[in-house]
Amino acid sequence: MATHAEAPKGTPKPARRRRKSGSYTAADPRREKIIEAATAHVAQWGYLNSSMPKIAADAGISQAGLLHHFGNKQKLLSAVLEARENQAVERFYGTLDPDATDPLRLFQLMVDHATLTATQPELAQLYVILAAEACNEKHPAHTYFRDRYDRVIGFAERALRYGVSAGTLRPDLDCNAIAREIIAVNDGFQLQWGLSGGRWDMPGALRSHLDRLARTLTVNGQGLDDQQRTQ
Repeated sequence: MATHAEAPKGTPKPARRRRKSGSYTAADPRREKIIEAATAHVAQWGYLNSSMPKIAADAGISQAGLLHHFGNKQKLLSAVLEARENQAVERFYGTLDPDATDPLRLFQLMVDHATLTATQPELAQLYVILAAEACNEKHPAHTYFRDRYDRVIGFAERALRYGVSAGTLRPDLDCNAIAREIIAVNDGFQLQWGLSGGRWDMPGALRSHLDRLARTLTVNGQGLDDQQRTQ
């Protein structure tokens, strides 16, 4: 870590201006525009077939300018994934306590998230394409998707365990297996919806599945519709 010479005693230190760090900074419209262009390209052609010069052109910037902001294609991909995940967390899951989340509340937020996804087909396609490509261990997004599944499955599992400890879910549940099922259905519906060209009700199908699941998990047979009536 760099150090600075100590100022003489009694001399007020000048205020230090801190530079924002991170691969995604919402305050910089140029970076936002590059990320938007990259998102569109990756959603249409995948990461491997996306072209940095074409992304730069669509963002209205030179390739040198693009590299100034992101360094290389892998860093740009990381920024795209980070931006997508940050938006989802901020809009839907950011206020939840990771160690005390009502599982039915989580189920409803997943339905709300799917409803938004259905209005953003390019982002849904981006995720599906990258997740498939990232099965290859050499793909630059492989670690991201592996870690992401660990995070989301872990979060869902903790919510289920909280429900068990709170007495609202049955005590004999295999919370890890159910968490994996929930994420598999969620992502599988997204894939089917994309392949169909968005011609079926993905959020409705997810809601029906989670409602049926909730009724088998809760001690009193409560589903999502029952939860809404009690709120």
